[in-house]
Amino acid sequence: MKLIAIFCCLPILLFAQKQNTASPGCTPEYFRYVVETLAHDSMKGRLPGTPEEKKSAEFIAAEFRKTGCKPLRKKQYCFPFDYTNPDSVITHSTGNVIAKVDTKSDYCIVITAHYDHIGAGKHHSNDPFSHAIHNGADDNASGVAMLLGLAAWCNEHKKDLQYDIVFAALSAEEDGLFGAKKFLSSDLIDTSKIICNLNFDMLGSLDRARPMLVADGALENSAWDSLLPRDTTASFFVQRSVNVVKGGADHCVFLDANIPSILFSTGLTGFYHRPTDDPSTINYEGMINISTYLQELLMKLNRKKNLQIILR
Repeated sequence: MKLIAIFCCLPILLFAQKQNTASPGCTPEYFRYVVETLAHDSMKGRLPGTPEEKKSAEFIAAEFRKTGCKPLRKKQYCFPFDYTNPDSVITHSTGNVIAKVDTKSDYCIVITAHYDHIGAGKHHSNDPFSHAIHNGADDNASGVAMLLGLAAWCNEHKKDLQYDIVFAALSAEEDGLFGAKKFLSSDLIDTSKIICNLNFDMLGSLDRARPMLVADGALENSAWDSLLPRDTTASFFVQRSVNVVKGGADHCVFLDANIPSILFSTGLTGFYHRPTDDPSTINYEGMINISTYLQELLMKLNRKKNLQIILR
């Protein structure tokens, strides 16, 4: 029996050992590491209010520590909150996981990505007769991987930044954008000092034949046209649009609060909200190309004096 137990534990140990080898940054290895961790079967779809949501939040907080980013408050990365889920039951969420690169600026850029998903798909599944785990690799482990990779990159390039960068991994997005609403309604940050929000939601499916990155909401504010990098500098086309995703992603909460915001996404796939949204479907090299584009965007934003006035 002991031998059986050892052999049963071996895959878990090997998985854990593999996870500990990736250093934070915008690399294929790191993106794969984050996606495979958050979208592993052991996370059971990262449903808010479950032990697996807590494990996911603790993992993200640990990664923030590795990036060198500071907790939003002293020694505190996780900020729990309660909300009422679609069953009309109060859910006690482990909450938002928030860190920042502190430049001592009065203003900040907020980068968000939700880390929750839909568990076994009781609500929101596009495969409603399946009770399998919906791992949510693209939606939205890929967005969290990008957020963490850029957190490490921004901390390394801190001397080139003139604005604070706040990184918020939000929960309870799937149930109604509750994490984003809590972020803006709490006293954690002075919302009048938020210059803009960049929201990452599903960045793992850059089409290899017709690569396109969606910048949803980019045409809501004419200033974005000059601030977004030119498409010719990237290996994909950037589709700039008005806010097409009405109320369906966290950036909409910022827009409703009159904070300039853009959703970056590679769009919906056939795996969306299905048990087949697994790490094996992710285009990690495509994520590297997107990260290069986002790095250029962050540098352009940080070269602009009075950016808060330009975007208003």
